[in-house]
Amino acid sequence: MAIFGVWRNGHITVNGVDLSDHAREITLETSVAELPDNVHGDNTAKVRAGLENWTINVTFLQDFAASEVDATLRGASIGLVGHAAFNIIVGADAAAVSTTNPRYSGNCILSSYRPFGGQQGVNLEAQATFRAAGNLTRQTA
Repeated sequence: MAIFGVWRNGHITVNGVDLSDHAREITLETSVAELPDNVHGDNTAKVRAGLENWTINVTFLQDFAASEVDATLRGASIGLVGHAAFNIIVGADAAAVSTTNPRYSGNCILSSYRPFGGQQGVNLEAQATFRAAGNLTRQTA
């Protein structure tokens, strides 16, 4: 079994635009709703799996140029915030997809976007939260 090692080359494509070279932090979290499954007479609270949920949080180094972070997420008009679902792809390594380097993809909405924030003298960062609007697929080929 190979250990992944130091994470240096993550991948993120948002609505067809590769923003990997601006991403400082990428987090993919999956979970399922826990539905109560206990009845009268049980001595233990039990749960069963409900619907799956997934969220991707990204911290970008901000770039207001065409086809970069702000233009992709917000754009000249309303942008992606709170609008129709679009595709997102994330991976631990930008190298070719394989059984040891999977990519995850699915349709999502951009549920929140902070174009900039922070104290004076630090990198100008943007934060985005992408929420499930469809199934998350794990690709290995």
